[in-house]
Amino acid sequence: MDIKNVLFAIAGLSLAGLFGYHAYHGANPEWHDYQRTYYGMLADKMNDPKLAGAPLKIEQVWLPTVNNRADRCVTCHKGIGNPLFKDAPQPYTTHPQMFDDEGKPAGYILSHPFDKFGCTVCHEGEPQALTVEATHGNVHHLDREMLVGKFAESSCSKCHRTLYHRKADLPMAAQLMAGKDLFKKKGCGACHTAKQMKTKGTAGPELSGFGSKTELSFYLVHDFHHVEGEHTKLQWEWEHFKDPQKITPGNPNANPPQPPTIMPNFGLSDEETDQLTTLIMSFKEDVKEAVPMHFLSNYPPIETETEVAAVAQE
Repeated sequence: MDIKNVLFAIAGLSLAGLFGYHAYHGANPEWHDYQRTYYGMLADKMNDPKLAGAPLKIEQVWLPTVNNRADRCVTCHKGIGNPLFKDAPQPYTTHPQMFDDEGKPAGYILSHPFDKFGCTVCHEGEPQALTVEATHGNVHHLDREMLVGKFAESSCSKCHRTLYHRKADLPMAAQLMAGKDLFKKKGCGACHTAKQMKTKGTAGPELSGFGSKTELSFYLVHDFHHVEGEHTKLQWEWEHFKDPQKITPGNPNANPPQPPTIMPNFGLSDEETDQLTTLIMSFKEDVKEAVPMHFLSNYPPIETETEVAAVAQE
């Protein structure tokens, strides 16, 4: 047989296989499995077998007043607003702080309903993706990587811009509030400018807009060679707080040469590192966040000049 015919046959079979693969996955996307499992669980909980055959469809929360985007997270996270799923595993479990022990609405979700705020205004990430890899994976082209668990508290500052007021206390953002106190306790403002904290240090880089930096812009100007975890802005900052000398030892061969960091190692615990990382990630530029005015919280009030001066003398 002519070698050209053999190669042509191989190429044809490869194309046919590739077409078949994509056709199958196009007709049976990943989210289908999650919805089938959810409806099966719902049928068991409600003792209604007919629920297991509910139609599968993409679901989304459209947010025309919040950056005009659509959050499709609820396509897989179907149980997020159902108290029957409070003990279910991810991605079926109920959102934390949403219901009390009796299944009645409670917690901060009462004032932050999904149909008004969606998901990614707090959790960041890719709102329209429908695969685990694209939504929960480390995707460098995203402007913002997804914030998991208590790190989502760093998004509170988008609306609660006065939370840095020394009298402010957001009980539902305990990690962020602890980070604010730790920032003062460790004297971070002696070296860093952070407009939110009314500090004007110059020995280290300014932190005021850290949380609004995109993943790509951060990645291009920071050395990740010594970062053990995922190469994200949050992970770099976390490991840098934990061991500054390890993450930024300097590079004499760079152009221009990079000196080692002068930041001291504070011997932070993992909990303290979480707190400071959450705080720094909350330092955002209002213009870049573009949150509509009617979403902004007006409590506590903006500090007066006298109060600012008092903070500076503390």
